[in-house]
Amino acid sequence: MNNDQKFDEVNFMKQRTATQAFKISEEINDILHDKESGCYKPWQFSTYKVERDTLKTTYEEIVLWGSQEAMIRPGFKIGVREIVIPNLFSKINGVHEDIKQYREEISQLLEQENVLFFKKFPLYKKRYKKAESKAYFNTLNLNGELERSRLLSSDSWRYKTLNPVLQEKIADLIIEFCHIPYFWKHRNFKTKVRLPLINRIMDIALMFINRDERDEKMMKISTFVVLNNLDKELIEILKSFDYPMKVPKIIIYNNNKGKHMSYADALTLMFMNALGIDIMIFNPAGASDIENFVKEEYYDIHRLEEYRNNLPYRKNGIIYRLSHK
Repeated sequence: MNNDQKFDEVNFMKQRTATQAFKISEEINDILHDKESGCYKPWQFSTYKVERDTLKTTYEEIVLWGSQEAMIRPGFKIGVREIVIPNLFSKINGVHEDIKQYREEISQLLEQENVLFFKKFPLYKKRYKKAESKAYFNTLNLNGELERSRLLSSDSWRYKTLNPVLQEKIADLIIEFCHIPYFWKHRNFKTKVRLPLINRIMDIALMFINRDERDEKMMKISTFVVLNNLDKELIEILKSFDYPMKVPKIIIYNNNKGKHMSYADALTLMFMNALGIDIMIFNPAGASDIENFVKEEYYDIHRLEEYRNNLPYRKNGIIYRLSHK
């Protein structure tokens, strides 16, 4: 270490003296807002790493727990710099015989805070540019693996406005998802991405040499491109999530009038679920959507009394026309 480095280290390690008022304030906060007290300050745990514990519930509990704060739900825990969010991931096939009751139950969930509501797939219409896949290759280390530090410092990193701990969690999850977790039913899902020229040539060659390896590689690139370009409103519900309080929700009412669920849709839902968000998919006709992509042990499937095709969502007798709430 040279003299300049020693000088810098000494100067930047100076002690900061706390005022008496600050010390008293901290002591009061420690008493009033202890982790076990259940009385928390707004954003008290914003710098904690979030983990999720997806609850296994009955259909009746979806509205019950869906309207409760995270700290009221079973399984809520606060550890050392880590907080566990009990969340929901439910697929509801069919409807009640009483359609009014069915719509009222959905309306109760939609009336909660911080809800995104979608009436069809795809969730977002996106076209990914060549630069998006190029960012994947630029983020790889010498071993061909994604690296957190490279991801966070990349010019293509879109999540710089989030707090650093949440950025690190997102980066770690992107890396984890790019390893193709075992919850996927197959290892050859992909979305439409444009590759740089040299990578297109290599892709064509690999298709003839080892198709399985090529399919997995394209799934990894697709995963990176989708997760590195999440829509702004998804980021907004993450930013507004005060962990012990109301859990944000993504609610989908799929009456099969739009297109089928895509890999990008399923990937987005699994990723948001991993960040503690509630996911509910209502399908009056009982058709498959998330079932085509994700193994069924990773979410709940509830089957109601009967199936109804092309049933629109209505609220208070009026067709609910908003695509988001």
